[in-house]
Amino acid sequence: TETTKRILLEEFRRGYEMVKNVEAAKAEWSEVSEPFPYFTAFRHFLWLEILAKSEEVYQRFNGWVGSKMRIPTKQLEAIPSLTIHPNPEQYDLRGCDAEWPLGCGMFIALAFYKANGAFVGQQFDLRPGLSPFLDVINQWGEKDLYAGQFLLRLKQIPGTELPQYALVAEEQKQRL
Repeated sequence: TETTKRILLEEFRRGYEMVKNVEAAKAEWSEVSEPFPYFTAFRHFLWLEILAKSEEVYQRFNGWVGSKMRIPTKQLEAIPSLTIHPNPEQYDLRGCDAEWPLGCGMFIALAFYKANGAFVGQQFDLRPGLSPFLDVINQWGEKDLYAGQFLLRLKQIPGTELPQYALVAEEQKQRL
């Protein structure tokens, strides 16, 4: 997708700048391989949680949703003034919700840049970008078989409302 291409080019540019800094003795080589600070680099996110009551249902529903993640990527990247950055990581939710013992969280960063035509106070309707995805998810062939045993939560949140499990995971990556 265009989003994947843009992210790769940004990472190549970031890596190049870091290596230049190392060569100029302004940085250490260890900084070149530091993970991208995803949750601090963006201020707005789409937060998806895939939840289930059994391992079998979780594996099947997670596979279904995961295989359809290209749909919101393609749809959202078509919204003018919006730049997205999907995070490929799935954050384990085991034990975070008493009603839903199994699950994972996923995130898509949303960025609004003036250079792309965004302006302060502008409002975005993300429904056209998300409705096709939700329509496909609702067509899951096993939804009747596993009724009441799975759930997909989808919410737009500011970075200040990120769940603790995501922040802890990013902090642990930074320490490695």
